Amino acid sequence: MALYLLAQRAHARRRRRVPQERVFKPRIQFLNMPEEQVMRRYQLNPEMIRDLCHALECDLQPSTGRSHALPVYVKVTAALNFYTSGTFQTPAGDAAGISQASMSRCVSQVTTALTRRANTYIHFPFQPRQQARTKEEFLRIAGFPNVLGTLGCTHVALKPPSDHENLYRNPLRFHSMNMQLVCDAHGMITHVVAEFPGSVPDAHILSCSSLRGIFEGHQNMDGWLLADGTYPLKPWLLTPVEAAETAAEQRYNAAHMATQAAVGRTVGALKGRFRCLDRAGGVLQYSPLKVCHIFVACCVLHNMAVGRGIAMPEGVELGARPLAQASPHPEPLSQEAQYLRQELITSYFS
Repeated sequence: MALYLLAQRAHARRRRRVPQERVFKPRIQFLNMPEEQVMRRYQLNPEMIRDLCHALECDLQPSTGRSHALPVYVKVTAALNFYTSGTFQTPAGDAAGISQASMSRCVSQVTTALTRRANTYIHFPFQPRQQARTKEEFLRIAGFPNVLGTLGCTHVALKPPSDHENLYRNPLRFHSMNMQLVCDAHGMITHVVAEFPGSVPDAHILSCSSLRGIFEGHQNMDGWLLADGTYPLKPWLLTPVEAAETAAEQRYNAAHMATQAAVGRTVGALKGRFRCLDRAGGVLQYSPLKVCHIFVACCVLHNMAVGRGIAMPEGVELGARPLAQASPHPEPLSQEAQYLRQELITSYFS
């Protein structure tokens, strides 16, 4: 009988308990912030953020009719907070007025929406008019002719899967994904390969990419890429001359280095704007696939910013070069490529 009475009293207390009203943090709208503050926080100007919200609206519009469903602008600015800081912690979450769990969901949704649009914003110059403009812009740097892009790789640190940890350890002895990209003279990214763990050499990533098919399979491709000496010399991929002896070879190498540095500046700008990609901003706590998607999403945003002429944040080192990783199984020298490079040296740099 005593146990029955105790149970009745507990039940009555539960019935008298008044449910607490959920407390929602106030949200800061970027349109109400000064432009300088928006640039400092999101590394993009208000106009681009507004246009980005419109472009992604069909992917991010809440499917629920709940009054407290997150609006599109909150999802976009929450993701930008993460991309530019690499953390879910305050002030990013406080600025968006949402929890850490909601921040994570926003990053996932915005990242997926941006990667769906990668082909719209990241594309190689296939058309003759595009190629002519690209070559002219590279020619102005140091007089190196017929350049359609500069090639390089960079590492994005991550927490590796425990079952294949060694696959992700790169030559600098931290875990990463090794990302390949091509850029033009203005730092616009024109080709991305984001799928290989940090232990994979740069040259192997190139051999698995579509670049060979682009240059050897399209008749209208008239030009070449530039890359450093960790890559194999090819008719469509020119590298520096090892142990340059003649004055012409030295001039070729000097022009090659000055022109090829565009990819290093692009990587510096990309990681400077989006600190989640830089090891100094922390290690990404995501699966390898998700890290690759975040990288591509940031490349899309980078190209949108470059296309709009949005200035880089102050204090960013734009001359940083990608980490070069030599292949343990170098390809045999191409006689055709050696002949082509020598002809170029003789014709343009003698």
